[in-house]
Amino acid sequence: MKKWGYGVAGAALAVIIGTLSTGAAAPAQPGSDADPVVTKSYVEQIRQDILNQVKGQSGSGTQNPAPGSGSATLVVEKVEEGSTVIGYAGTEMILRTGKAVAQTPAGDGYGLPDLTAGTNITKGKNVPANHHLLLPQNDERGLKVVKGPAYVMIRGAYVIK
Repeated sequence: MKKWGYGVAGAALAVIIGTLSTGAAAPAQPGSDADPVVTKSYVEQIRQDILNQVKGQSGSGTQNPAPGSGSATLVVEKVEEGSTVIGYAGTEMILRTGKAVAQTPAGDGYGLPDLTAGTNITKGKNVPANHHLLLPQNDERGLKVVKGPAYVMIRGAYVIK
């Protein structure tokens, strides 16, 4: 009979410990600091803010966006003959159609880095179509369209003059 008493006491203790530990692991009340309630209008507001930021980075026009702010998307610009697309540090360009020459400051060491060919295109030299160009600094580098209109894919800040 003594053994039976220890078994009952052990089972009762196990039930009590199990109940206490389950209560401690229970999820927090909805709406409390541990589990705040988020309303649909709040989620929609955050979603709209994110969409506005994304839309603000892509552009269409002669200036996109302000120098230094960059853009995450490629923009396709139609550039008329005689116009020049000037980029800023980090701007990427790809000439899709038309003919263009490199527009760079005068002097040795200046040019448009052609990442596709692994070369440097110096001032006045033809820019090959479908080559990925990366502008290294803010010094009036870009593409001058000599036969157009030309379509240029651009990622980053630029101005069409």
